[in-house]
Amino acid sequence: MENNADIMSWIGKSIEKDDYISDFPLKAMAAVFDYNVKIFEKVPSGWHWLYFLNLPLQKNLGLDGHEKRTGFMPPIQLPIRMYAGGEIIFHKPLSIGQKLRKKSSIVSIDNKIGATGNLTFLKINHEIFNEKEILINEFQNLVYREDKKNQKKKKVFAMKAPDKYDYEKQWNTSSEMLFRYSALTHNTHKIHYDFPYATKKEGYPNIVVHGPLMATFLLDLIDNILKDNNKKLIKFTFKLESPVFVGGTISAQAVKTSKGLDLWIKDQNGYQSLSAEAEISS
Repeated sequence: MENNADIMSWIGKSIEKDDYISDFPLKAMAAVFDYNVKIFEKVPSGWHWLYFLNLPLQKNLGLDGHEKRTGFMPPIQLPIRMYAGGEIIFHKPLSIGQKLRKKSSIVSIDNKIGATGNLTFLKINHEIFNEKEILINEFQNLVYREDKKNQKKKKVFAMKAPDKYDYEKQWNTSSEMLFRYSALTHNTHKIHYDFPYATKKEGYPNIVVHGPLMATFLLDLIDNILKDNNKKLIKFTFKLESPVFVGGTISAQAVKTSKGLDLWIKDQNGYQSLSAEAEISS
């Protein structure tokens, strides 16, 4: 496992990108969500992931479909990369017609030994801003793990989703939905569309629903809850607890709390996957 000055020297490194907030990605995403929306003025919560896309050259893709670990991303040697969760602070919405900038910075790199073997946790801070202020501040958590053949066997204890909830919206996942979301976010990770790779190389029983897509399901539920009042989403924190595989109906569910909402994804078998907390203005 890496624990050397070379890897740690990536902490503090940053990269910046410009993008124009056009309405086409929003219309395309709306089609995925079965929304017949013709005009957008602002970017819905979580749909900022449709912008500032990473566009590596085809020759620079690795065996897993991700860009090879060069340049901004530290050269972590553990082969399997997963999205672990994050935190998004919403200062102001992104509006159609804006030209904005995104600054991404490496916050931390932590090497650990878990139940399945060696792990490396990478935290990245993303700031989206205009000439005057930061509009969205996001912390993204990634985890790298060993190849399937080198992992220790781990007994998985799945947790049943809560029986009681105040709000719910159901989603039918399909390979077409995952393909469209992968295309819209330029996500080439093979676990989301390549069945042989997902099952034989990374050891999953089927292709995997994107973590950010499930987070967007929860954010869509929040936006629907807040649509008819003057409250606003301030902060959204989420954690992936177990993967969800394509096919069948999954549910975005939420309960009221003193600060806003506790939320989770219930998978096709009734187990809790992604969990989240939303802080909402009073």
